[in-house]
Amino acid sequence: MADIVALAQDELRERGAADAAALAAKAVDGSADGTALIDQEDTIPTWRQRDYSHVPVGTPYKWQGQVYKLWQQHDATQQPDWSPDKAVSLWDVCHTTDPAKAKPYTAPQGTRGMWQEGECCVEQSHVWRCKKDSTVYPPSQLPDSWEDLGSVEDVQGGAP
Repeated sequence: MADIVALAQDELRERGAADAAALAAKAVDGSADGTALIDQEDTIPTWRQRDYSHVPVGTPYKWQGQVYKLWQQHDATQQPDWSPDKAVSLWDVCHTTDPAKAKPYTAPQGTRGMWQEGECCVEQSHVWRCKKDSTVYPPSQLPDSWEDLGSVEDVQGGAP
C-alpha cells in the first residue's frame, strides 16, 4: 500500500511541476497576464532566496499572498531582503481583472504596477475596480478612479 501512495505522490508532484512550468512559459512569452497567473497561483512556486540569474524574465513567483513576475535577473543567494515585495527593481507585481480573486492594493513600483482599467484590488475591506488606465493612487485617495464593487465578504465570500 505504501508503494502505491508513494507512486501517487510522485505522480502528483510531477504533474504539479509540469503545470507550473507550462504556466511560467506562458508568463514569459506574454500569453498569460496577471489575471491568468493569479487564477492559477496554486501552481506558481513560492519565492525563495536563490540565484535568479538564469531564470527567464517574466517567470512568476508568489510571495506573501501576492504574485510577482521576475523583472530583472539577479542572484539573491546572499540577499534575504531581495524578496519581491522589497526589491521592487527586480520584480513586477501582478494584478487581476477578476474581483473574486482581487489582492490587496499595492502601490506601483515606478511605472510598473500602475493600475489599469478593469483591474481589481482590495482596500478597506472592499473590492474595487479601476476605471482609468495608469492609476497610481488607491481607492481611498482617488475614489473617482475606482468603482466600489462591494464588501470583500459579498464579492469574494470571505474576509480580506
